[in-house]
Amino acid sequence: MWLLTIVITMAAILGVLEILLLRFLNKKWWQILWIRLIAIALPLAAGLAVLLWFWGRRYNITILNEIGLPMAAAILVSMVGLVVAFPLSGLVHALDHVIERRRKKPKSAVNTEKINLNRRAALAGTAAIFPFLALAAGGGGTAESFNGTRVFKMKMGLPQLPPELEGLTILQLSDSHLGIYRFLDDWEAVLTEAATYKPDLVLLTGDIADDLSLLPDTLKMTEALKPPYGIFASLGNHEYYRGVDRVKRIFGQSQIPLLISEGVNISVNGKSVFVAGADDPRYMNEDTSVFLNDTVNKAVSNANNADFAILMSHRPEGFNSAHKHKIPLTLAGHTHGGQVGLGGRSLFSNIMPDRYLWGEYQLDESRLYVSSGIGHWFPFRLGCPPEAPIIELIKSDQI
Repeated sequence: MWLLTIVITMAAILGVLEILLLRFLNKKWWQILWIRLIAIALPLAAGLAVLLWFWGRRYNITILNEIGLPMAAAILVSMVGLVVAFPLSGLVHALDHVIERRRKKPKSAVNTEKINLNRRAALAGTAAIFPFLALAAGGGGTAESFNGTRVFKMKMGLPQLPPELEGLTILQLSDSHLGIYRFLDDWEAVLTEAATYKPDLVLLTGDIADDLSLLPDTLKMTEALKPPYGIFASLGNHEYYRGVDRVKRIFGQSQIPLLISEGVNISVNGKSVFVAGADDPRYMNEDTSVFLNDTVNKAVSNANNADFAILMSHRPEGFNSAHKHKIPLTLAGHTHGGQVGLGGRSLFSNIMPDRYLWGEYQLDESRLYVSSGIGHWFPFRLGCPPEAPIIELIKSDQI
């Protein structure tokens, strides 16, 4: 019920803002009846879609859930876009008004009238671009979020890689948030496709299930992959939100070790590989550097005698501490890639250059891969598809 209240409140606030911005900053559009009706109908349609989704989940009516969820997401995202777009289009309308007031009387009324009409048509078209892009991005981003997960193999060069580990493949499964927008059939589809690559090692880097009733079957399905060097998991913040004690019990009844500030040695082609898992600070808006440094220190404390080490850290910031310990490879998630990407990188990378958001990063000889994840909390992805990477380790002399 609390989630329903939050989403309905969000729709109401966005609806009021959208209508006010249209009414006072885009008065010419407001005078057009069909535009006015759409503006008023959007928040009402969002509320209806949210109710369909809520009823579908509460009474287990699949058709209501399948209609209400994408409909609500698309409308809410579009409304957010319009709240951003209407001030921009309002500026264009204001410019048109200023130019119209200041234009001088021409020598040729016919020519001036033609020029004036062309100018106003160009400005009207420019103003319309902003809400058009907002609606297109909203619909496209929502549709993309419901696409299947991209399972792919990628090569990662590691200067510290022993020759015996050349070609080792690691399937990373992260941030599926099962029970919200992804469910067991989605997880099964990912595993089925991943199985065709025959990964050597499978690592789960947190936020696997928000509905913990799905977690036991999730782990059983994963165990069926039977990779030759095992399956290991680490915690994310949502394991804490949903009940970490219950999560620990479920993992304890499975064959998948849950590594919390600890690690284990496995033997790969005669070489010792240390697989470690960091704990998660569970907080979102506080400085977590001290916590992450402490948990990574504990997790890799016995890694010095190994030939190679891999750290699972749900938070990508754990990479900074892993680098201090010269851990060759860190796998992380948590960010969902910012859910907006361009050219295979997060769109926010340039805005936040010090953050690890999506893709491969390096500090000296240490490497990090941040997965955009299988699922999400809010169904919107634009240029940042859900993913389950299979990382093939190769020797690289580049530092």
